[in-house]
Amino acid sequence: MGSIHEWLVPAILTLVLWGSWGYMLKFAGTRLDWREVYFISSLASFTLALMFYLYSKGFSLSLNIYALYAAIAGLMGGLGYLTFMIAISRGKASIIIPLTALYPAITAVLAVLFLGEKLKPTQLVGIMMALIAGILVSL
Repeated sequence: MGSIHEWLVPAILTLVLWGSWGYMLKFAGTRLDWREVYFISSLASFTLALMFYLYSKGFSLSLNIYALYAAIAGLMGGLGYLTFMIAISRGKASIIIPLTALYPAITAVLAVLFLGEKLKPTQLVGIMMALIAGILVSL
């Protein structure tokens, strides 16, 4: 595990980018059909991934069971994005985005169950509070 100095800036950038991402999707959806927004934004994301691969040095694609897991993760992310776009086209961004942003709680539970990761009591309380917040936001 890296020190806080190695991961803090990328984590904060992720927070800002993903927070702005939800807004931009909803804003684009005010003038475009949700399917257009989904396709265009997915295409932009794929273009970024392709550029990253083409311009990265020192790595190649592995074809093994873990590549299959990565592909499944990509499909799950894509399907989640598709269902997110359907939800945001039908409801309020101010409710849907905070509610769907609780997905790390599922990741944390799966990591504990299947990867052997440990949660401190304070982290467990934090996850429970986040889930309660999600319920309250959606009421």
